[in-house]
Amino acid sequence: MSLLPRRAPPVSMRLLAAALLLLLLALYTARVDGSKCKCSRKGPKIRYSDVKKLEMKPKYPHCEEKMVIITTKSVSRYRGQEHCLHPKLQSTKRFIKWYNAWNEKRRYVTVYVGYKTVL
Repeated sequence: MSLLPRRAPPVSMRLLAAALLLLLLALYTARVDGSKCKCSRKGPKIRYSDVKKLEMKPKYPHCEEKMVIITTKSVSRYRGQEHCLHPKLQSTKRFIKWYNAWNEKRRYVTVYVGYKTVL
């Protein structure tokens, strides 16, 4: 054993070690974010007439609940944004029920203009 102080590693080795540590940290956080459910909180209040598209995505291995994703129209106050609604909330269940009823009603409405039928 020597009583002389040890030399510090070169700057390039310290930078390499720091870069490797940051890379491992980034990979770990990406894996953790991917394992969370996306629809874990209550979404904003949206009228079903402002919804452009309603998607029901199935359960995934990392999430035990299905995902309900809505896309709003560009004329609404949310301007075409996507929102994820929590599927177990009573408000989401009611929203899906009313949206489906409204969409079916809207689909089969015929408008008579003079002698032409416009769908």
